[in-house]
Amino acid sequence: VLEDGLIHLNNLGRNMRQRICVNYISDVGTSESGVDVGGLFKEFWTDLSALAFDPNYALFKVTEDSLMYPNPSSKFVHGGDISITLFEFLGRILGKALYEGITIQPQFAHLFLSFLRGDHNYLHLLTDLSTIDKQLYNNLMFLKTYEGDAADLCLTFTVANDDFGVTEQNLIPNGADVEVTNGNKRRYIYLVAKHHVCDRIKEQSDAFTRGLWEVIDRSWLRLFNEPELQVLISGASDGKIDVADMKSNSKYSGGYSQLDRNIVRFWSVVSSLTPKQQADLLRFVTSCERPPPLGFSSMNPPFTIQRVGIMRDGDK
Repeated sequence: VLEDGLIHLNNLGRNMRQRICVNYISDVGTSESGVDVGGLFKEFWTDLSALAFDPNYALFKVTEDSLMYPNPSSKFVHGGDISITLFEFLGRILGKALYEGITIQPQFAHLFLSFLRGDHNYLHLLTDLSTIDKQLYNNLMFLKTYEGDAADLCLTFTVANDDFGVTEQNLIPNGADVEVTNGNKRRYIYLVAKHHVCDRIKEQSDAFTRGLWEVIDRSWLRLFNEPELQVLISGASDGKIDVADMKSNSKYSGGYSQLDRNIVRFWSVVSSLTPKQQADLLRFVTSCERPPPLGFSSMNPPFTIQRVGIMRDGDK
């Protein structure tokens, strides 16, 4: 799915906003039945995003809170040019999902959401660092409050990058020859935080936003802060379905009403399902397993239960 999507969709650019029809081909090369009036596309896009944003694909890493941000080592896994192409494609995938109102799984770290809006705030460097590397954050905080002579810690203006082997990188020109002292330790702390939060993922983030902004205008994204943007991407943070909201915004046809005993039983069963089973039900009906970002009142078409008349047992 991911390879097919990359081949056929990656060069669409702003044309990604136009309607895309999906046709599934079976293993034997025949077209599977089903006319795409929106459901097949949603199913394809949900599957595509699940694969593309899977941390096992090594394009993204996850924090201790399971929040995603670009993997600094992605270019070593996929190759530099291929990695950038994939990040641009992922940006377009997210842009199309936002444009179509399709909720997808990824929960992004605050620092990456800031990049998506195009206005990362460097005042939040240390806070953002604490979300992706708590141990490094604690070490920097120790240095910041250290009352002794910082020179005793034998630090220099360098950082160690672990990209399938540890390499040392200067934070400033000839940083390996500049020791950290009480007079310059604040600058050192700032540069280390900036290196891990911004510099190491800048190339990947720039590629991702290039793809995203081709589909969604940057000015639209700036209307929302980071938590609001996350809700637009994946709905409620816990992904749980509000059955009461779903029930109150459902429609009935073919003779059913909210008071029909079959409808009462249906909602009783739905309420008793596990969150995973409820998500499977929602995906079966709508092709999306997460509820709409603005609740079921915004679902179009609405969740509808229709009575189908059965005249003979053979029609069941």
